[in-house]
Amino acid sequence: MNQVSDIVNFVIATELEQFKQDFDIASIPFSQDIRSLAIEWLCYYCRENVSDENKNAIVTFVNEIMETNDYNTVGWSRIPALLAASFVLTEDEYYIEGLLNNLACHQSSNRGFICKALSIICNMLSFYDENFKFSVETNLRKRHMMDDISVIMLLNSNGEHQAKEKWLKEICEIEPFKSNVFLTDLRSGKPYKRDFFQSTLNEVKSHILFSILKNSYSYNNQANLFSDNKRVFPKTLKLFCDNHPLDRTDFEFKLNQE
Repeated sequence: MNQVSDIVNFVIATELEQFKQDFDIASIPFSQDIRSLAIEWLCYYCRENVSDENKNAIVTFVNEIMETNDYNTVGWSRIPALLAASFVLTEDEYYIEGLLNNLACHQSSNRGFICKALSIICNMLSFYDENFKFSVETNLRKRHMMDDISVIMLLNSNGEHQAKEKWLKEICEIEPFKSNVFLTDLRSGKPYKRDFFQSTLNEVKSHILFSILKNSYSYNNQANLFSDNKRVFPKTLKLFCDNHPLDRTDFEFKLNQE
């Protein structure tokens, strides 16, 4: 476990520093997105291993960005994954209020990245959050790209099955949604295939593992990190590939038959 904590904090610190250096690049590169998602994933899966120093660094940076004058026009679209990471580390819903609202934003690329960030922490999200539901319903109403993804996230969030069943039944009775094949199929229990979540999680895990391997020389040659010059063992790497509830391609919603 000591090696896990060392690696987690080394990767977070390295990725966060690079993220800060590249923050102002005009068109947000994929490297920034995957870097911040990796930080979020490590905070989510290895929360107990994250050092106070890294926790403070992430939250302080996010707070600073949120206080900038151009946050509502530019900054918000650059840090969705770090906002989610801050929520994981602090359990303060302040950090995901904007994410849940912007889940229904007009820009498809931003909406897609927000879906990725929220996917990682899906089971920490509350099904009963009205902003969450409103954004999902807005996506459906406006036929936004990723509307199906937001529905799947909502139905896999933290809440009772009966409440989800009630919401799905009610939404299917609303006029704009009666002809929505995706919703009616879900309600009937038909499986729905979508590789969005699995592809996202595989990208994030691959980036983390590549980062570990790429920096293995640095890990193994820091006296304070591994006093016995130990290498990174496959058993340790396996800990960074935990199963995720959305790590699949088939989704279905079973209604109670009572």
